Amino acid sequence: MARLNLTNFKTVCTIARLGTFAAAAERLNASHPAITARVRELEESLGFELFHKRGRRMELTMRGRHFIERIEPLVEGIEREVVVHAETDAAVGVVRLGVPLVTVDWIPAVVAQLKQEMPRIDFEIDVDAGMSIIHKLQAGKLDVAITAAVVRDEELHGVPLRRQMLRWMASGEGLAAQGAQADVATLLNALPLWVVPRTSSLFPRVTEVLREAGAMLDNLNTCANMAFIVQMVLQTRGIGLIVESILVSKETIGEYVPFNEREYTLEKLPVKEVKGEVTIAKG
Repeated sequence: MARLNLTNFKTVCTIARLGTFAAAAERLNASHPAITARVRELEESLGFELFHKRGRRMELTMRGRHFIERIEPLVEGIEREVVVHAETDAAVGVVRLGVPLVTVDWIPAVVAQLKQEMPRIDFEIDVDAGMSIIHKLQAGKLDVAITAAVVRDEELHGVPLRRQMLRWMASGEGLAAQGAQADVATLLNALPLWVVPRTSSLFPRVTEVLREAGAMLDNLNTCANMAFIVQMVLQTRGIGLIVESILVSKETIGEYVPFNEREYTLEKLPVKEVKGEVTIAKG
């Protein structure tokens, strides 16, 4: 019998979880022929087939399913022990990290710290909309994803990280043009609105808040880049939903009117703060 190795065990467990050899190859950063060879080698050692093809997916045989059920907890346990006892500065490899377009302001500092602790780890960072990031993680194209979306997948492990404050901000010129007596609904229907993209998990909540405040949503614009939303709020004299921290460093802060603070003349403007919980998920 050929020598058994952890790589082959890890490979078949990954195929079982993701459903295809191609997805497993991407997740494990290996070629498709290498994945096929690992499966064949393990099947020869065991004396039975682990998978059979159904359409484009690889399904476990009955014996294969029983084998994976027994071996997967052991593989995961070994990996946990290696991580616990390994020296972080000796770690080598590539981490494919997905980060959201909306809430990336604090992530560079985190990655910089990780690079200090694990200098031999290379990061491949994919910036995309939240739900798209989750889909890529499920397909094995990412190792870790940070997203504002709630993770509802039994095959993914999610850990809440922090809450990201979003605030409604308005162009001072835009508000002044409507007059100090304009009510909330009038402003929301008169000025261009700039919010997160429709693919964002926050979009339904944002539109709900706007409708509750009287917005008809016939002037709704979306953008995935917060810095661009800042500029568009100014240039179009509009109202936008912006990550609070991005405003702190802006030299143009005086050109904004917080859309939800009492010291301004439009006291009825608190449309309601929208908070997004940032989650990290991994396969």
